[in-house]
Amino acid sequence: MTLFKKKSLFSLLTALLFLLASTAPGAEQSPASAATKSQALSKEKAKSKKIKKRKTPGKSSPGKKKKRRAAAPKTPGSVGKNRPVPGTPIKPLSLNANGSLQNLVENEILYLRAIKHLQSGDEVSLQIYDLSEKKMLVDINGTITRNAASLIKPFVMLTVYDQVSRQELPETPVLVHQMERMIAVSDNQATNQLIRRLGHGDPVQGFLAINVLLRKLGFHQTKVKELIPDGGRTYLNQTSAADATLFFSQLYEQKLVSPHFSQKMNEILLKNVHDRIETYQIKQDGAAVADKTGYVRGLNADCGIVYQKNQPGAHDYVLSVFIENKAKPGEGWGKRKSTVIRYLSDRIYQNLKNGCKS
Repeated sequence: MTLFKKKSLFSLLTALLFLLASTAPGAEQSPASAATKSQALSKEKAKSKKIKKRKTPGKSSPGKKKKRRAAAPKTPGSVGKNRPVPGTPIKPLSLNANGSLQNLVENEILYLRAIKHLQSGDEVSLQIYDLSEKKMLVDINGTITRNAASLIKPFVMLTVYDQVSRQELPETPVLVHQMERMIAVSDNQATNQLIRRLGHGDPVQGFLAINVLLRKLGFHQTKVKELIPDGGRTYLNQTSAADATLFFSQLYEQKLVSPHFSQKMNEILLKNVHDRIETYQIKQDGAAVADKTGYVRGLNADCGIVYQKNQPGAHDYVLSVFIENKAKPGEGWGKRKSTVIRYLSDRIYQNLKNGCKS
């Protein structure tokens, strides 16, 4: 055998042995063959992922949101969860005029809940006091403590005139102007200035002066704890429908401080420019209202005297209404509650004018 043939045979055997070694179980792969296999494996995994991502019949693909059903059309005068649009007039409820005023008002509140003008979280305190007969006609949650908001201001005015009567404060034109601003246009800065004056510059001493007087006069749920913050977001001061009714009934009888100062306070309250109790119908009939409103997010209220002696057989009365929702809802909640207070005031006024007092 020639040398060339021996070399060729040797090369062939070497190649065959190498091939058998690379395919044997547990054999170590060369970097080149390992890379080739790794690339093949990666391709197989990619194919597997593509298969998994394919849509299966009846199921939505991952990462895509299902289409929402079209919202049902809103009925006129409604918004959100069937809540009425702020300012929407309330259609009066037909009631049996022979029922007691307490039952009539309770039915009105149930009706307002049914038509969503009162939400599930809205709590109502309401009192009606006949000033001629000195008789409570309606009492719904009257003694429950509520956020006072601006309804703390009549009690500040009371304390100022108490100190004036005892010559602890001079009744200057500036002082009277501040009280008129505090009540008539609900000026928060004027309120804070008066509280500081009651405490001789110290607001904490001002709180103390007010609270001591209120305890002495029998206002059990009313307490001043803070100045009114910027923006009017006051949530610490407290009162109740019962205390508001007591204030206005004693004011009417001229028992607050003295007849002279009771008259002065009444004249200031008659200048209030914010109207909830004083509805269009009451104005048209020429009935006067001496009242004070209160509003902060989650609380809407109005309390005062309705003078309707110009109506034959009608009596003057105190109406105190608080609507409070501790969740402090937005989206026009306050305006809707103003509509509710006006509605209730109108319905109460009409019933009392027609002789319903039991």
